This record gives sequence, structure tokens and C-alpha cells, in this order.
Amino acid sequence: MERPFVDLHIHSLYSDGSMTPDEIITAAIENKVGMLAVADHDVIGGTLAIREKCEQSGIKCLPAVEIDTLDNRTNFHILAYDFDVTNQEFTDFLSHTRFMLDESNIKLIEAMRHDYPSLSLQDFDDFTYDIHLGGWKALQYFVAKGLTSTLMEGTKFYSEYGITSEKSGYSTIHAAVHRIKKAGGYAVLAHPGEIIDTTDINFFTSELRRITELGIEGIECYYPSHSEAVTNACLKVCGEKNLFITAGSDCHGVFGGRHGARVGEMDITADKIRLWR
Repeated sequence: MERPFVDLHIHSLYSDGSMTPDEIITAAIENKVGMLAVADHDVIGGTLAIREKCEQSGIKCLPAVEIDTLDNRTNFHILAYDFDVTNQEFTDFLSHTRFMLDESNIKLIEAMRHDYPSLSLQDFDDFTYDIHLGGWKALQYFVAKGLTSTLMEGTKFYSEYGITSEKSGYSTIHAAVHRIKKAGGYAVLAHPGEIIDTTDINFFTSELRRITELGIEGIECYYPSHSEAVTNACLKVCGEKNLFITAGSDCHGVFGGRHGARVGEMDITADKIRLWR
């Protein structure tokens, strides 16, 4: 097979990645990726923009989006695949979730301005950020104001000022999964090893089983930061419950951090995953 690898979790500049759809296609071809999905945070602009380009390049493309949800005050990311991109109820839900995500930046600027007089909501509104650098507006704003030297450094302020996901107003996992299914899509738990404590693999496995009972239909088993033990636990639960198995790099381009460094990271072949089609 000319392009044997699969990457079903890539971010574009439509959310916090730095890559254009054309750049993602180029990277996919270079890295022998024959199936991909752009799963931006709570927006589908990237997945819409890349579909035709993938078809022209002979790459299979799944409609995708990564949705912020809450469970026990923890932010879990749910990957939605193969949904109807024209479903108004679902796109309205995504717009609301994206608004809540962006609103956290407003809340943070408001909280920080007492300690940093150079910050203001009006100044933040007027600030124009470069989508090609990745990250998001607040992180670039902090660098521009001299508060941080890197984009990732700015993420510390959210916890320091109590602007945490538990206060976000995101939907529950179960509610999000319900909306995904109503739109004809499939719900997959993203990078569980990044969210659930993996110190005790037995606890991790039992928690994974609990989460899947909320309607989850698959698990992103293959992920750059997953250890062999975590990957095997994910595969075990998928086998027990006959769940879908996916793989994703979580590539954000130059906005790296803990994310995959490149499209197709891990070189996972199609025979290692299990999809609905």
C-alpha cells in the first residue's frame, strides 16, 4: 500500500493548530498517511476545508471535530466522526461549546487585569493574532504584552487564576454523545491517558470502562504519549466492549507542547484500527 498510515486526530489553523489544509495534505503525503481526519476544537471549518483537497490527493478523509465536555469536574475531549456536517442542531451545539471555550479567555483577562494593568478587555478585543503561529488569541496576547516568552507558557495563567474547565459550562459526556449520534456520527474518547490518572493501570482501566458506559463507541488507543501499558489497557477495553479503535497524532504544527510533532506520528497502519466503515 502506497500510503498505509492512519491519523484521525489533526488540528489546523481553524482552531489552535498552525497548519493550513494544504500543508496538512502535503505532510500526509510525505509521511505516507492514506487516511486522516482534521478534528479541530469545537469547530468544523478545518474538516470542511480539507475534504475536497483530500479527494483530489487520493487520501481518505473522515469528517471530525474534537468536543470539550465535562465529567466529575474534569475536561474530557470527545472526538466526533462521520456526522452530518449540515445538521443545524449539531452545528449550533458546537458553536455554543466554542463560545464557552472562547469565553474562558475573556474571564482570564478580566481576572488578570488587576495584577497586570497593561491588560484590558478592550485591548484584548483589538489585538490581532497570527493564526499561522498556532495556539489561541490569549496565548499570543500574553507574549505580545511581554508576560511570557512562549505560547505554551501562557497556559499556566488559567489554573493560577482559577479559570478552570469545571467552571466552563461544557456539556456532559453523555449529552455530547447524544448529540453526536443524533447527527449520525460516532463518539470516540480522545487520548484517555492524558486525562485519566495512569499511575495505577487497574484504576485507569476501571475508569475507562466507566466512561465508555456513557455512550462512547470507541477509544483513541494509539496516541503519542500513551505508554505500552496504557495502549494495551485501551485495546483491552475496546475488545471487551466491541468498541472502535482509532489512532491520532494530535498534531498542532508548530504549536507543539505535548502534542504529536508531525502528521502521522507513530506510523499506525490501517490494520491496527477498527472503524465503522
